[in-house]
Parts: sequence; C-alpha cells; structure tokens
Amino acid sequence: MKAYRVGEKLRRFYHYYPGTVAVIGVRDPRHGANFMPAVWNAGLSFEPPLFGVAVSPKRHTYAALEAGEPFSVSFFPYRQAELVARLGSVSGREVNKVEAFGLKVHWGEALRVPLLEGAFAAYELEPYDRFPTGDHTLFVGRVRAVWEDEAAFDPDGVPTPDRADALLYYGRFLYGRPAPETRRLKFR
Repeated sequence: MKAYRVGEKLRRFYHYYPGTVAVIGVRDPRHGANFMPAVWNAGLSFEPPLFGVAVSPKRHTYAALEAGEPFSVSFFPYRQAELVARLGSVSGREVNKVEAFGLKVHWGEALRVPLLEGAFAAYELEPYDRFPTGDHTLFVGRVRAVWEDEAAFDPDGVPTPDRADALLYYGRFLYGRPAPETRRLKFR
C-alpha cells in the first residue's frame, strides 16, 4: 500500500464503495414527482427509525429537501441498474423524468411522497433534521412507512443476494451486484 497526503481535494474517494444505491423521491411542483439516485445514504437510528441521505445543493432534489418536504427512499435490484443510472444522468430541472423514462409512480400511504415501482424496499420519510457536511447536506428522515417485497428477504428480514439482488454502485458509473456467496457468521 502507498500513502499520499490530502490537501483540499482527494484524487479518488471511492475507497468505501461499493454502496447500495438509494433512489430519493420528492414531489416536484412542475412534474409531480422527481427521483435521483444517492449512494451516500445510511440507516442512522433504530429508535426512532432514522435514515439519512447526503445531497449536493447542485441537485434539483436539494430544493425540496431543504424546504422540508417529506421524501421517499427506494432500493432496487440489479436488474434495474439502467433505470437508476438514467435517473442520475439528467436533472429534473430540465427533464420530466416520469414522462421521459415512462416511470410508474405510486404515492405513499403515510406521507404524500412518490415511490417508483420495481423496488424491493422503500421508506416514506418525514423530515427530522439536516446537517451541512462540506459540499453536501445530510438530510435525516424519520421512517413513517416501510414498503417491502417479501420475496426479497430471508426469514430474518435480510435482503440476501439470491432474493433481493441489491443494486450496488462502485463509483465512476460502475454498477454491480452482491456475490452469491454469502455466509451468516455468529460468534457467541
């Protein structure tokens, strides 16, 4: 391994990848709904149930999140990689993604948030907090409803490669899937 000192900007920042892609959904005053993929996402708390997404102010979705709009986060299988990549290839400022990509949208049960068909899981999120973090803001939402394709989860509620086949992002437009070899390791 070789080290290098970091100034203001890194040469590469993909060391912690791959990451599961989350597709954020927000209401859009012009188009009804807008969606953007975000790899910088994480579960943050179990009680209360909190989930966070980091979004750049350059993104069209940022304005809705900054205004305190509720939002959705959906997780897609690998077979939806092209759709997810397309969602990130254009801005909702210029394109009505629902019409342009023929998206099938349904609306949340607990909150009026758009969700895309084809996900194996999704959350309806009520704004909870936000934190500026350099060139992104971490938007934290409280989970108010969960959508699950039960076939994507094992009996313990885990989305395994053979069931969910979660879409992974490796950076620089490289998408993949989990290896089929998985092991449940328990030490007690």
